[in-house]
Amino acid sequence: MRTKALLLTAALAAAGVSTSVAQVYSVNAVGYVNVALPAGFSMVANPLNAGTGNNTIAKLFAPANISPSLPNGSRVFIYNNTTGTYTTVSYNTLTGWGNAANAALETLPGDGVFFQNLSANPITVTFVGEVMQGSLSTPIPNGFSIKSSQVPAATDPDALPVADRIPGANGDRIFRFNNSTSTYTTFQYNSLLNAWNPSLPTFNVGESFFVQRLNPATSWNRTFSVNG
Repeated sequence: MRTKALLLTAALAAAGVSTSVAQVYSVNAVGYVNVALPAGFSMVANPLNAGTGNNTIAKLFAPANISPSLPNGSRVFIYNNTTGTYTTVSYNTLTGWGNAANAALETLPGDGVFFQNLSANPITVTFVGEVMQGSLSTPIPNGFSIKSSQVPAATDPDALPVADRIPGANGDRIFRFNNSTSTYTTFQYNSLLNAWNPSLPTFNVGESFFVQRLNPATSWNRTFSVNG
């Protein structure tokens, strides 16, 4: 019941359509990613490192990065693993993202947030920055957290080399949010199968998901280079 209540809170009673991602992104070390955000709620990830001080909510979701425009009242929800609550940042066309302290919170590649698009139509956010390369490590704490791939490419984690897959221990779960139904698809790690059951899906560029780690903290380690 606690898990169900938490996930219902995470969904925020959202009613929207499925997140889609424009398949237009550079393959250079520095590039851009266009992510379409439907009306309603989406679980979103920042797929590029915009540099020191530039991975904040206010800068990533600045009006200049949104087309055709950033709707008044749009909100970003940042999940806090320690408290099990959300920090909410709201956008006002007159005053911008506020309050200032919350708007300065960062979301880095490997993390994720909920975005609420209050318009009736999809909008597109353009992320600009550096492709994460080399030995990448995404911390996965005990309990619930929102995570994503640090590599800006559609990712089927189960198809990666074993050393690069999302780690799991018996009972751990991954929840993928479905915008059209406001529900989650659940994947649970089975130690007898030594695999996620059912198999994990391909996650889109710029998509995040919940991880429930029932075991001690770990990390999702992966090696990546744009040159192969």
